[in-house]
Amino acid sequence: MRLLASFAMRGRSQAVMAASVLAILALPMPPLSILSAAVIGLVTLRKGLQEGMLTLVLSGLACALLALLLFSQTLTIIGYVLLMWVPIWLLGGVLRSYPALGLALTVALLLGLLAILGQYLQSQDPAEAWQTVLKPFIDSLVESQLVQPDVSGQLLAAMSTWMPGAIAAGFLLQAMAALFLARWWQALLYNPGGFAAEFHQLRLPRVVAVVTLVVGAFLWLVPELKLVTYVATLLLAGWVIQGIALAHGLRSQLGLNTLWLVVMYALLFFAMPYVTGFLAFAGFTDAWIDFRARLRSSGNSANRAD
Repeated sequence: MRLLASFAMRGRSQAVMAASVLAILALPMPPLSILSAAVIGLVTLRKGLQEGMLTLVLSGLACALLALLLFSQTLTIIGYVLLMWVPIWLLGGVLRSYPALGLALTVALLLGLLAILGQYLQSQDPAEAWQTVLKPFIDSLVESQLVQPDVSGQLLAAMSTWMPGAIAAGFLLQAMAALFLARWWQALLYNPGGFAAEFHQLRLPRVVAVVTLVVGAFLWLVPELKLVTYVATLLLAGWVIQGIALAHGLRSQLGLNTLWLVVMYALLFFAMPYVTGFLAFAGFTDAWIDFRARLRSSGNSANRAD
């Protein structure tokens, strides 16, 4: 990872090469898209919005040329890389100007909201559009006898209802993963240990918690309003990120063994619905209580008493 970051920081041509090659490789290996976006984020964080945009444009042209040579098409690839790179470029600019990961996460939530609204621009009912997309997949499950025919309709309805929000949440998680990676690279090269200290203090503004309460109230009072379900899913992802930052911060402040984090991530993998719910609740509660600040305050009081 350090070698890749160092290579990208050697100059503009190296950054363009790293971002564009990783973007093309991400077509068969999607996780590499985070690395590609992180290169754009690192350039933006270190050298500013203008240099970041120049690197983005040149990388896009390089991707267009590679796509033309390899796949004989360019428009689909260009759209794909812009969806990867433009959000991280914007978030990198925000974080460079206002060094607070909580603010960057708030902006990412707004971009996620735009992702939901974008689906409404494509279709008046995104859930209905997703039913058309998902129906062949559900039919294949029925043919494989993995799903009973009598419940296939219910499964299709449930999946299509959650997909617009899940797409926005996935967009948020991928953008923040790329931003975190870019910030970690920056700290690794120029400010060792800086990312850990910053990530441990990540907190969403309380206004996001108020919005979450309002969305929750609408979800309870008007459950058939699909837009509210989509926004709630997006907000859930945001609070999960804060919950993870809270876990890291408390482990550091309490001096606990790293094994606690290993267990948390293992449970997140094997019991995702329950652990994500717990992390989201912890993150949301932290917006009101600020556990890390209270722990620091109690520690300082104890030190003064000594």
